[in-house]
Amino acid sequence: MPSEPDHILDPSRQRAVLIILSGAAMMVLYVETMIIPGLTKFQSFFGNAPLTSVTWILTAYLLVGVAFTPIAGKLGDIYGKKRMLVVILSIYFVAVTVAGFTPNIGDALGMTRANELYLFIGVRAIQGEGAAMFPLAFAMIGDEFPKDKIAGAQGLVSAMFAIGASVGLFVGALITQDFGWQFTYHTVIFPAGLVLVLAILLLRESPSRLQEPIDFPGAVFLSLSLTFFLLGLTEGPTWGWGNWQGYTISGLTLGTPEFFVLAAALILAFIFWERRSAEPVVDFSKLSERNIILANTIGILAGIAMFLLFVGFVARVEADSPVGLGMTPLDLGYYSLPASFANLICAPLIGRSITRLGPKFALVLGSALIVIGGVFVTYNNDAVIDFIIGPIPIMVGVVSLFIAMTNIVVVSSKPQETGIQTGMNQTFRNLGTSIGPVVASTILASVLATYTVTVTVGGHQIPVQFQGPSTWAFQLIFILIAAMGAVALVLSMLVKNFRLTPPSS
Repeated sequence: MPSEPDHILDPSRQRAVLIILSGAAMMVLYVETMIIPGLTKFQSFFGNAPLTSVTWILTAYLLVGVAFTPIAGKLGDIYGKKRMLVVILSIYFVAVTVAGFTPNIGDALGMTRANELYLFIGVRAIQGEGAAMFPLAFAMIGDEFPKDKIAGAQGLVSAMFAIGASVGLFVGALITQDFGWQFTYHTVIFPAGLVLVLAILLLRESPSRLQEPIDFPGAVFLSLSLTFFLLGLTEGPTWGWGNWQGYTISGLTLGTPEFFVLAAALILAFIFWERRSAEPVVDFSKLSERNIILANTIGILAGIAMFLLFVGFVARVEADSPVGLGMTPLDLGYYSLPASFANLICAPLIGRSITRLGPKFALVLGSALIVIGGVFVTYNNDAVIDFIIGPIPIMVGVVSLFIAMTNIVVVSSKPQETGIQTGMNQTFRNLGTSIGPVVASTILASVLATYTVTVTVGGHQIPVQFQGPSTWAFQLIFILIAAMGAVALVLSMLVKNFRLTPPSS
């Protein structure tokens, strides 16, 4: 286990670090969830754009984020974590500032409203590098705090992820409904600039550096393999998983299988190159250590469970009766608030428990909570109260896993390697969050039932039949949440525990 960092901040500096990193975490998650309630409005705003194009507003961010995160972590280890964080915050500030004005920019350039969508998607792709803030933030906590305070600090930052996401759903729905989607971005300009300025003025540069150059071929292989894998995941439900001719661009025909073949070829090239590189992007000996590989695998499971919940939750609450509850996006925001408050309270407590008991307890607890929550919503998903209570144990469980696995990675890594290791852990989580929506959407599109509703036409009531997701489709999604928790519980039992006792005075 790595020794204590040589550079320990005084309490006032530690508070400054926590405030800045917590603010950055809350801001990014707020931005990424505030646009979800307005996705249907994007269609009408951008000239009745097809939904397949509108979903790229989310996909573009995800692709860049997943591809760039491990690379940014490595660059932070080499050139300084504060330096990389400031660069990322600067680019992010520009992107979120421009995003709300993309229609104005497009008008000035003479673009049609339909083509302005692609300008907005491009800006969203630039925003994707903001995902790399997370591993850098956790790595900086590992650098700047003594071991007995790392878990508590990580717990607070992790709580801000959940708070930002839930506030984004609620405030985003409220602003979009009353002022339009562009104003949601305008609300972020000042906070993004403030976080950037505070980071420049108050954060100190990390004391530990990795004395080696970046392995650019390895970075390219890794980034492209992740990109093609995610392209296959995101386009598979639309194009068809076996469709080799899903899209044609400049005479080149591409389909879902090609993306997966390219991803497999590139990841093999990455492994081949890295094992022969003098300065590899990823240290496979470290990545294959028992606790590290378990933490990364649990990260995938936690990411899948979280987004199975999000998709199932939104579909069940907002779909019209008899498929769903027929509620509005704003109602959805209200229902998510109790889970946010629960995370705000529980995350710091979970962090403190790791200090006393080690990360294994938090892993076991979090996994068990996901199982309990998944079983609850499987059998209770037809009333408002079910969607207020049910997500609480699932989200607290997911956050508990995130805190514990991040603590394992930070404490198990050398100070000069925490950036790349936390970056890889974040990448595994991102893969889970990419797989979850695809699985949920596929189930909702495939497991159907025939419903009959009565409509009034010319004063006469006429029964009309239509197909929609069945009750079993929603139950299957929620069963899978419990299954992810059960597998995580088994893996948590295999983690080699350690305890972080306060240093003797």
